[in-house]
Amino acid sequence: MKFFWFFLTLLTVSTWQIPAWAGELVFWDFNEQRRQLQFRTDGGVQPQAQLIPNPSRLVIDLPGTTLNRSLVDRSYGGKIRTIRLGQFTSDTARLVVELAPGYTLDPDQIKFAGQSSSNWVVDIPEPERITSDQSSQRITDEQIGEAISQAEDGFLDDRLQVTKGGFYLRLNTTSTGRVTSRQDGDRLEFTFNGLQLPQELTNQSVDVNRYKVQQIALSQTSRNQARISLQLEEDSPKWRALYSDYGGGGIVLIPAGGTSNLEARDVSPQSIPDRVVQTNSELTTVSAVDLANNDTRLIVRGNDRLQASGGWNRDAGLYQIRIENAELAQPVDGPDLNTSSPVSRISMRQETNTTVLIQVEPALGVQIGRLEQPSDRLISLELNRLRAATGNNNPVFVPPAQNIPPQNPNVSSPTFNPPRSNIMVMIDPGHGGKDPGAVGIGGLQEKNVIFPISQEVTRILQQNGIGVRMTRDSDYFVSLAGRTELANRADADLFVSIHANAISLSRPEVNGLEVYYFQSGKTLAQTIHRNILSSISMRDRGVKTARFYVLRNTAMPSALVEVGFVTGREDAPNLSSPAHRSRMAQAIANGILEYIQTNVR
Repeated sequence: MKFFWFFLTLLTVSTWQIPAWAGELVFWDFNEQRRQLQFRTDGGVQPQAQLIPNPSRLVIDLPGTTLNRSLVDRSYGGKIRTIRLGQFTSDTARLVVELAPGYTLDPDQIKFAGQSSSNWVVDIPEPERITSDQSSQRITDEQIGEAISQAEDGFLDDRLQVTKGGFYLRLNTTSTGRVTSRQDGDRLEFTFNGLQLPQELTNQSVDVNRYKVQQIALSQTSRNQARISLQLEEDSPKWRALYSDYGGGGIVLIPAGGTSNLEARDVSPQSIPDRVVQTNSELTTVSAVDLANNDTRLIVRGNDRLQASGGWNRDAGLYQIRIENAELAQPVDGPDLNTSSPVSRISMRQETNTTVLIQVEPALGVQIGRLEQPSDRLISLELNRLRAATGNNNPVFVPPAQNIPPQNPNVSSPTFNPPRSNIMVMIDPGHGGKDPGAVGIGGLQEKNVIFPISQEVTRILQQNGIGVRMTRDSDYFVSLAGRTELANRADADLFVSIHANAISLSRPEVNGLEVYYFQSGKTLAQTIHRNILSSISMRDRGVKTARFYVLRNTAMPSALVEVGFVTGREDAPNLSSPAHRSRMAQAIANGILEYIQTNVR
């Protein structure tokens, strides 16, 4: 514990020394093989980092930094499950590295390196399994609050309470003694040193049959040692025990992962008390879903009485509201969401003939609260914006950047003057989602190479006054027809598709750049090709014609860039490097800008 507070103090001191920098996050990328996160701002920044539990996630705040883009949520599927990027407060951007359930990180092994005050690299250690000792140290205030309030059932004269978050044993005393645990089959025993149970609780046992726990037994094994034993069901999770000062003092028992996944359905029942039971055969129509009370509530409206239950679908990462004896209006009014909304996404569907399902994905920094029913025809879901986490979370030491002056945002390359103000370029990062594209040396996936390149090309063009759209702005699948339809609908002036090449892993000698066109895209392809080779040393495989779907079915000059071979002995290490990908993005953007300057009117 002393060690923990030492690091907290160290982090606090370094925070007070942060200069009053401000800027925009212009680039970020994660190398899955190396577990290396890189991000860059257009002004200096001193990151602040902490490890937050349940679920385990590394949170990196960038004070004085804005995004000017929507939330990005990129999935990886291994021990590091997702990386999310969002605007946490009006002047703080936040990167969240979320781990798979059951894993955590050693905060002492997370290494930050400021190559300059605007260019940072974070080395993330191999995630490790959470042990029972680690779990007991990473219990949030929110979990404790759930486990000591909102009692649903009481035993032993209400001294032992079943709550929303677990079990609470009210003792009217507390202790600082050590808590140890031992499990033998389906029996879990917690031993509390320095604790004496009240006489009326000694040698008592009760059948609770909640949260995969059949029975709880209490005993005093010696004068200063007490024991609580849990008789578990076969698939019960790991349990943790700790002291609490709440209500005069007691013991909290909390299951790993919370209680919401211990119910029979994938959505834990947080049922709204029935005001009136629906008895007629007619269905209530769900007519609208909207944000209210300064975006602190999500409101569902019906034309008659509503009956609902809500809870988390942990696998999908969505909060779900099921409304029985109901149907969706056609059409149903939904909220207008933007980058500052507390909700990233809402979907509504008719799950069965008589059940409506509403799925809610909260925005970064927003916590789902209670589901309530202020009136018969209204359902209200609480949305809470979180403050920067403190307290039981583990701070991560972030050293100051190397002593390199921050870049002056007023000094830049010569200004590009677009020939007209409404130029539109469509950037197409190939593949995505269920389609990883080519897979090369060391498992290097094409989609993880080309997406950061596409993001940075987009940023550079926008900084030069060019309107840009991307066929996908995160890791999801878009069909070939969908990509060309987006470009044609947008009436884009140019279409540039970015890919990485591949051949058999037995042919690592094949490396190099290829750029393709079909009919009207020849000059565009040649210009991009020339700009790449003038700034990057790599093998040249030429400019070629091809009947690729996205080149044949776009109504504007189009080119497809193959930035190298993920199977190539020379190309694969380069494509794994954020610095190389950044140079590639700059070269592609330079080619597009040159083409626009000389060919677009």
